[in-house]
Order: sequence, then C-alpha cells, then structure tokens
Amino acid sequence: MSSVFRGFVAAIVFCALPVHAQTAQTAPDTAQAVRISAFSGKPVPRFESLKYSAVHGREGPSLEYPVAWRYERRGLPVLVIKESREWRMVRDPSGDEVWMHERTLGAQPSVMVHGDGFAVLRRSPEADARVIARMEPGAIATLIGCEKAFCEIYINHRRGYAEKSRLWGAPGTNPDPAKLETHKSEQLAAVASGIE
Repeated sequence: MSSVFRGFVAAIVFCALPVHAQTAQTAPDTAQAVRISAFSGKPVPRFESLKYSAVHGREGPSLEYPVAWRYERRGLPVLVIKESREWRMVRDPSGDEVWMHERTLGAQPSVMVHGDGFAVLRRSPEADARVIARMEPGAIATLIGCEKAFCEIYINHRRGYAEKSRLWGAPGTNPDPAKLETHKSEQLAAVASGIE
C-alpha cells in the first residue's frame, strides 16, 4: 500500500512539472505571481495579440459597459491580467486597462518596438551581427521565438533578430508602460510599416 501511494505521489509531481516549465517560459516577468486560469487554462498574466483590426476595449466585462478605447491595430500585443468566463482584462502598451471579449484575442504572437530611437533588426542573435533594418518605436512584428537577450521576429518581409528588451510582448519582459515612446493614438491607428 505504501509503494502504491508513493507511486501516485510521484506521478502527480511528474505531471505537474511540464505545466510549471511552460508557465515559466510563456509568462511575462511581472511583480505579480503567475497562476493558471480556471477559465482559459492559460497562465495569467500572459501576452496575447489582437485578432482583428478593430477591437473595443470596454470599462467592464460585458457588452453593457461603455467602450473605453477602440483599438485599430491588428496584432497589437496586450498583457492579460484578469479573466472571467468570456472576458479578459488587458493592459495595453500605454498602461491602460480595459476588458476585451476572449474571441478578439489570440492572433499570432506579436511584439511592439519601444524605447528611445530606432531598434535594429540583425541577421543573427549577436550584438555585433550585421544590421538588416531599423524599426521605429511603435512598429509591430510577428514573434517567432526568443532566446536569452534576442528574439527572432518577422516584419515587413524581413526576418531577423532584435534585442528582447526593446520588444513589448516578448516572453520574459514587462516594460514599464510609462517609458514607451509612442502616443496611444500613434500606436492604435498607425498603419506605416515601421521599417526604414
């Protein structure tokens, strides 16, 4: 009986390890503890991207609440910080917090360039690698993956590596929204490629 109990405990511990490892890889580096949501089964907080080119951010978790912001930027990364059955409270790159319906989130993972001046896109993930493009703050790119200090991204038909610290929405980052360079109106309505 004792060996059966020990085997059961070992199985529970073994099954729990991959969930913990996945949470550590996908959740942003935030001051709050990461937990698995009972509604989505995903870690909270986590980054997601807007699925549509027009998404309403509401003051509360239902259609009864007024629209606080209209986001007109497909792929804009947002940080999910709370959940209900069908609604997600998100923090946008400017630091505003609104509620969005869960069906409006879940596009391909993306990141937004932030910080002072242009960010560079490099051929390989080294600080001295050849520069292949320069990206303006506010430019949005498709996230392919991240390793250590660099993330591989795709933007304006170019694929390369950018410093993770310059990318809002990259796993393991959570830049202070107050430090983001672009204004909300530029972030939400801009349609320029963001590449020089």
